[in-house]
Amino acid sequence: MFEQAMPLLLEGEFICEVRYPDAYRFLAIESNQKDVNAYLARIGRTLVITEQRGAWYSAYERIGPDEKHAIKDEFARIKQRIRFLVEFFVKAMRASGMEIFYSRGDKIEAHALMAAIDGNPGLRAEFQALGTVGRGGATDGKLKGSLDRQLSLLADEGFLILVNKEREIYQVTGKIEYLTEVAQFLMTAENIGDDIEEEEAPQPRLL
Repeated sequence: MFEQAMPLLLEGEFICEVRYPDAYRFLAIESNQKDVNAYLARIGRTLVITEQRGAWYSAYERIGPDEKHAIKDEFARIKQRIRFLVEFFVKAMRASGMEIFYSRGDKIEAHALMAAIDGNPGLRAEFQALGTVGRGGATDGKLKGSLDRQLSLLADEGFLILVNKEREIYQVTGKIEYLTEVAQFLMTAENIGDDIEEEEAPQPRLL
């Protein structure tokens, strides 16, 4: 299992019980964590788990000039995507009648979400507008097409996994916890928005 977990960490993947259950269970064992960290330390990395302990990932162990540059680039990339990512989940919550933010293991059924959005003209317009943010280009104006593109993007980014292709059911991965940590930090530090509850949060460890 070491041979499965290590490449995932080096590729920047988030290892959670939803997406990589075997590797997640492997990393839950302290002796395995030590083995992984011993390997990562040789390349200046360390094993990190999200605050809610839902996903493991690799982060910089030491912050030197090269790492600072890489971190700056990573934050710039995240900030370009964060608005879309957070807004999608917040709007999906509203459409589904949820009262708390999504967490790992939660499911999103595309057909049910589509029906809920279609019945609310305001949300329909908002989701169609999100389509241009998600892919950076114009949409065809059709809600189903916009929603499919948004869900596909979130799956590509590792926040969702398609668990039932026929019924178009997605499951939220542990990477959602990393998104929440980064969003809270950026809102606290730079006031980028108030779409999710603002609270004090430590700076997240970066890939």
